[in-house]
Amino acid sequence: MQVETIITGAFETNTYILTIDGEHLIIDPSGKKERIITHIDGQVDAILLTHGHFDHIKAVDDLHEYYGCPIYMNSSDADLVDPLLSKTTNTMGPFSASISSKIDFIKEGTMKIGPFSFEVVFTPGHTKGSVIYIFDDMVFTGDTLFKESVGRTDLYGGSDRELKMSLRILKELDADYLIYPGHGPSSKVEHELLYNPFLK
Repeated sequence: MQVETIITGAFETNTYILTIDGEHLIIDPSGKKERIITHIDGQVDAILLTHGHFDHIKAVDDLHEYYGCPIYMNSSDADLVDPLLSKTTNTMGPFSASISSKIDFIKEGTMKIGPFSFEVVFTPGHTKGSVIYIFDDMVFTGDTLFKESVGRTDLYGGSDRELKMSLRILKELDADYLIYPGHGPSSKVEHELLYNPFLK
């Protein structure tokens, strides 16, 4: 599986494009649709969201309309992306976003979409509905875990206590696993166990 990272939007969100044999998954599409589609040649099987914050969903509706692909996220973040609620639940200064398209809510466990097989693990803390996606030896952590840091818990739905519990799951992953976070550079579990103070 190939992984391409595109840094998108005002908050430099990592949008990921996963590719197997000309089929694609998009994780956390932010910014403008055009920045993303120029990197895709083939079929988009789905959009996966690690959580519902505005800087991770800005391009979702446009990409859904363009590709006709399903959108998956945890139902616990539904109030973040609801167009009627997002101006209260999902905003920072002038920035806000919602999703008008139909969303399919995921369950924890193994999931298969086209040629892609992966694990969905619920990791609340940054938001109520944060998840990580594990593909073989790669973990897409959204804003739950960054290189040598973690996501904030002071926004709507955040919980320091829940984040600490979720980080215990990440500590148990194989040390060789690659970490692809929602912002910033990639890392490895081994590195985070050594240098991330939140995993001590």
